[in-house]
Amino acid sequence: MIYRNFRLSLYNLLGNFSIWPIILIGLFIRLININAPVIGIHSWRQADTASIAKNFLSTNLNFFQPQVNWSGSTNGLVECEFPLYQYLVASLYKLFGVNEIFARLLSVIFGCLTLYFLFRLTKRVFNVEVAWWGTFFYAILPISVFYSRTIQPESLMIFLGIFSLERWVEFLKINNKFFLIASWISFTLAVLIKVLPLFWIGIPILISAYQRSLIFKYKLYIFPILTILISFFWYSYSYKLGQSTGLTFGLWGSDTDRYSWLTLLELRFYLDLLFRIIFRNFLIIGIVPIYFSIQKLAINNIFIVGILSVLLTGFINPSSFAIHEYYQLPIMLFSCPLMGLGFVRLKNNLYKKKAFITIFISLLFVASLLMLKIDYWDMEDPIRQPVWATAQMIKRNTEKSDLIISVTGGDPTLLYLSDRKGWLVSPISINDQKILEWKNDGAKYIAGSWEVIESYNKFKDKNVKSKLIKLICSDPYLLDTESNGCTNHDSSYLINIH
Repeated sequence: MIYRNFRLSLYNLLGNFSIWPIILIGLFIRLININAPVIGIHSWRQADTASIAKNFLSTNLNFFQPQVNWSGSTNGLVECEFPLYQYLVASLYKLFGVNEIFARLLSVIFGCLTLYFLFRLTKRVFNVEVAWWGTFFYAILPISVFYSRTIQPESLMIFLGIFSLERWVEFLKINNKFFLIASWISFTLAVLIKVLPLFWIGIPILISAYQRSLIFKYKLYIFPILTILISFFWYSYSYKLGQSTGLTFGLWGSDTDRYSWLTLLELRFYLDLLFRIIFRNFLIIGIVPIYFSIQKLAINNIFIVGILSVLLTGFINPSSFAIHEYYQLPIMLFSCPLMGLGFVRLKNNLYKKKAFITIFISLLFVASLLMLKIDYWDMEDPIRQPVWATAQMIKRNTEKSDLIISVTGGDPTLLYLSDRKGWLVSPISINDQKILEWKNDGAKYIAGSWEVIESYNKFKDKNVKSKLIKLICSDPYLLDTESNGCTNHDSSYLINIH
């Protein structure tokens, strides 16, 4: 009797297109490797995020004092985007203790909430069957999985984006002001976390408002104006923080390379972007149902408008969009519902429906798991990452208060893993004079790896490596050449400055 009731309950869940099996599947995949340290793909971005969260504890959770570890001899205050995610992580640390698993779990929670509201929005635009399949695809595709369990603000931003759109669509139907306010608050927070949601959330809202003739209701313009003003105040304040210490993520200014629009004239930009989205986002086969859905839809459909809006952000910020795959993450929000629509249409038009479903889902699921394992989860194994061994050496041989010259380019992973602060420098920029300047500012050690520069970039330049070895391993007046790292079998170095 119990077995029969279980089968009946399971049938009802699947047969009624319940969202809960999808959330359980999505949750399970996202919990794999949940205890991974901050290494692997985009560890530099995760290390920066995690360090700001951890440093909030030292300022008694002062939201307006975000600090990084690559602070040199300054107090570490940095120009950055709105650190809401980092602050939430810090609050968890204060309650439960510092452990990266809490940060990852927070991202997973936002990832599961994204699944729920993506389902609701897709059901409102299409129907429950399309919503079920579209959300299922979002739950298992590797890009969506990985970036909803990393220590980055992306999972929170994506949730805020889909929640804002879902509440907006509900407002269009019911005309409830609370839905409008909820949509606006989420939209504003998303724009504060990352400026680009101003376009990929704002444009779909603007187009749908035009379709409902709401664009002429001037009271509605109060909300986007307030969003812009609030964002302006935060980024102005953040800019002043950066000016006080010289520490910035390069959000604005003439020295940032985020807005190198000459990149748009290069054919390679478009080819790399096309192949990355086809292969990495949709594993090739996912493009097929998207193609069949687009054939039947008008260009003003909210999901098609959303895709075009995300691509527009790529033209606004081409350098970051081309290099960092998480900038293409919002495409998944708008493409997966179309993927669900195309899949349902293909399924309904094919004679052997069960065979088609089994083959397609099996291929997609296996391909997704393989990519997650090879490209992401395996890279989080400390044994595969030289930066881990270097960090452990620093922790064993230095005091927590010691300032470290981290020879890791622009990658803060080593400083974060070793729980130290200091400077980020590239091997080519080190010389006797620089070392003396850093020493006068309080530097105690020079540390790095002979295998990698950044944790993701092999140390291949033999000339630069030879010059670095000669400098740090043969200057007994400035450096302790008996320190770790100057013998042939050493893979890392930790040199004490006299």
